[in-house]
Amino acid sequence: MRTILVILAFTFSQLSVNAQLARNIEMTPDNQLLGLGQQHLIQSEILQEERPIIVSLPNDYENSEAGYPVIYVLDGLENIKHTVGTIEILSESGLIPPMIIVGIQSLDRARDLTPSNAGQNVYGGTGNKGIPQSGGAKRFLQFISEEVFTFVEKNYRTYPYRVLEGHSFGGLFGVYTLMESPELFDAFIIEAPALWWNEEQMTQKASTFFAENQSLNKTVYLGIGGGDGWGMKQELIRYVDEIKKNQPEEFRWLHEEVGDEDHMASRLLLNYHGLKFLFSDIKLSDSLKSNFSEEEFLQGEEQLMLKYGGNVRRGANEYVNLAFEEIDKKNEKGAITILKRATQAYPKYIGMLTLLAQTYEKTGQIELAIDTYRKGIEVSKRYKLGMEDDFVQKIEQLKQSK
Repeated sequence: MRTILVILAFTFSQLSVNAQLARNIEMTPDNQLLGLGQQHLIQSEILQEERPIIVSLPNDYENSEAGYPVIYVLDGLENIKHTVGTIEILSESGLIPPMIIVGIQSLDRARDLTPSNAGQNVYGGTGNKGIPQSGGAKRFLQFISEEVFTFVEKNYRTYPYRVLEGHSFGGLFGVYTLMESPELFDAFIIEAPALWWNEEQMTQKASTFFAENQSLNKTVYLGIGGGDGWGMKQELIRYVDEIKKNQPEEFRWLHEEVGDEDHMASRLLLNYHGLKFLFSDIKLSDSLKSNFSEEEFLQGEEQLMLKYGGNVRRGANEYVNLAFEEIDKKNEKGAITILKRATQAYPKYIGMLTLLAQTYEKTGQIELAIDTYRKGIEVSKRYKLGMEDDFVQKIEQLKQSK
């Protein structure tokens, strides 16, 4: 048991080292830091104007042939920085799949993101004139579904899993889209939605929508900052109550208040918590941990990739912990199956290669152990980890033991 604990400590220390491997980010000729994405201009026939979008690609996109899920972020210019950073950290940690981020820039939020016109003396209007340009959500959604989708899916390797994220008016638009055209997106992150719009029109619609759509295979996060206004919180609760009255089958959802941030400051936290909830099914199930089966494990990995694309993976520590549990149960064969998948999912993580080689050695599979240590040498050289001499020495010992 002491030996296992020592190996475990070493492995986790190596996982930590690999998680912090340096990555070069492209610079402009005048040393401006890039890495947030590229702007494209779409000449929209639907909106009759030129619309900018920002596309940010996941790390290693150019070195892969895989397709990636796409998250469409409203108010993209305002939200692209924190969204890119959060998604990079969560995907590197195996908590969400790597994704293409499409930030849709705002030109007229009151027009594009509102589902109806705000008329005279209506809550959401301004004085007796209302907001004359409001109510353009239908055309804006048509622009996204017919022109933005087409551009993104023509020019990038996408996987058929789409997420829509929006805050405030963007959250209102997310609620509208969910009920107007639920087939367009697989999941939604709805942040502090402006459900007060036109006397809570969307909540009124929800009273019939969920009753009439009892089969709704969607994942929806409905979040709001703990420091947001009392009225905003109550309006969201009233919408959530309509879901509770007629919750559809296969409808996976979460409503929560997060932190003590106010309306604007909550965006980063809600993005983080929303992403973790949407992809919480990536975590290993408790049943697999308690009653491991190689067949069930491999089927689970295949199902994840079918849902989210070939580059999805579970957290590195989840694989390692599960492998150690099987080693402790004297099921080294099962541990090898887990570690082979883990080293495919995390090819830069030298601690996993080390553990796999040690398990091969323990089971008398010396040639496979030697081959795995050789892979470790390549990884160590490539990422300057300084483990080459140790692995060469280990290979020589194994050769002599044959």
